[in-house]
Amino acid sequence: MHNKHSILVVNDETDSINTLTNLLKEYTLISLKDKTEIIDKLAEDGAIDLILLDTMTHNIDGFEICRLLKENPKTTHIPVIFLSAKNKPSDIQMAFEAGGVDYIIKPFNPNELLSRVNTHLKLRAYEKNLESRVQEEIQKNKINEQMIFQQSKQAALGELLMHIAYQWKQPLASLESINNLMKKKFQSDTVVSKDEYLKSIKRSEDIIEFIEETIETFKKFYTPSADNKEFFLADAVIDILTIIEGTFYFDDIKIYILSHEKEPVYGNVNEFSQVIFAILNNSREVLKQREIFNPEIRIEIENKKITIMDNGGGIQDKSFEDIFLPSLGTKNSSGVSLYLAKVLVEKNSGVITASNGKDGAVFTIEFLTWID
Repeated sequence: MHNKHSILVVNDETDSINTLTNLLKEYTLISLKDKTEIIDKLAEDGAIDLILLDTMTHNIDGFEICRLLKENPKTTHIPVIFLSAKNKPSDIQMAFEAGGVDYIIKPFNPNELLSRVNTHLKLRAYEKNLESRVQEEIQKNKINEQMIFQQSKQAALGELLMHIAYQWKQPLASLESINNLMKKKFQSDTVVSKDEYLKSIKRSEDIIEFIEETIETFKKFYTPSADNKEFFLADAVIDILTIIEGTFYFDDIKIYILSHEKEPVYGNVNEFSQVIFAILNNSREVLKQREIFNPEIRIEIENKKITIMDNGGGIQDKSFEDIFLPSLGTKNSSGVSLYLAKVLVEKNSGVITASNGKDGAVFTIEFLTWID
């Protein structure tokens, strides 16, 4: 069964309209003569599939009508076939320059007109199908990106919890030792002076305070915030190191910071912190996997720019652009975290790049300053 396409005929000749109606009876034909009616009809009705437009109808300039239709986003996609008694090359050229897809000279051959109409309707149907498929793919990609982004955040949260566990490992062990020592003294009836007892309580309080501070840093790190503000890159980096220093100390990875920063950046400090966390954690994984001797990470901070370098041997088997693509199927989460880092940097009007330096990978983040 043939689809019931709608064709708009712009013509004021009764004979021509009757001929077209009879010839194109398998389609829905709409005939209009007034310029305002034509524009309004097409702007409000998205069901028109093709326009048969006379170059001159009731003092309407067909070339002007076509140009107006092509300038309007709502009608620019509708194919326009010119019907005209004018047969000069200049007229035909004007029709195509105005946006027409075809030009049929009157009197026309019915079979030729029907063939051309069918051809352009098929092309338009193909375009509409292609547009629909493109939109479907775009929507699928958006959904996939959202899923990857959420998985990235979950993976980063898991990594952060691991660092918190390492951070608490030594303080909790110290707290246990203090309590066990006091317990043994009490059980053995050893005399414990008031001063010694107060000192043990004070040491316990200090450890608990340290753990509480770590929790607060953790809460601040993952508290959703839409507020952008001015902040110094070095301060954000130091906050991150308070969370991860236990893990890096356990893995014997040294971190050096050199800052020449004098101007703050403007953005979301929480999201920037997550970016630095992702890069540092990626370097840690590489340094551990490759069993690098004397592993180290160097951080250099300038105005609106931060560079993070490690001595892990550099980026291998991947292009510098591909390293920011998500790789959820891998055993480690570096691909996920670097993808998250790129998304967050670009969200804050920054650029992140990767390269190889003398001893290892180099990540550079630079925040753009637009000059009007």
